[in-house]
Amino acid sequence: MDKIYTCWKVSNWFYRHKMRPVAALGRFVIRVVFSADIPYNLTIGKGTRFPHCALGSLFHPSTVIGRNCKILHGVTCGGRGGYNGLPVIGDNVWIGAHAQILGNVKVGDNSIIGAGSVVLKDVPPYSVVAGNPARIIKSVNECKWGG
Repeated sequence: MDKIYTCWKVSNWFYRHKMRPVAALGRFVIRVVFSADIPYNLTIGKGTRFPHCALGSLFHPSTVIGRNCKILHGVTCGGRGGYNGLPVIGDNVWIGAHAQILGNVKVGDNSIIGAGSVVLKDVPPYSVVAGNPARIIKSVNECKWGG
């Protein structure tokens, strides 16, 4: 079982049951133990995993993460100053280490975000994107990473 997902799940349970001080304690534990900011009110789909315990990752509380995603360390998902909207990550998305997904961005199902990429625009389903700013480098019929 993914340790950070389990910590978030417990913290999220307390949040949904109106026990926010206990939920905040869970968020604090994630920050101290894993050096990551995984808010208790973040939406994370079932089966999503954080290899390397999402070390150094940061997520805005209103970001939405789909099911069965794999999110590596150092990932940032959040807003852009002066812009409205936050990222929505589809199902079966693989996000490489130190990628940044910023602003009102939708990442389509079964996509791959390359390590160190800066995603500022929507990513269609079944796409591989990389670079700064990220651009589509390949379309795939199905992702090979084992989503």
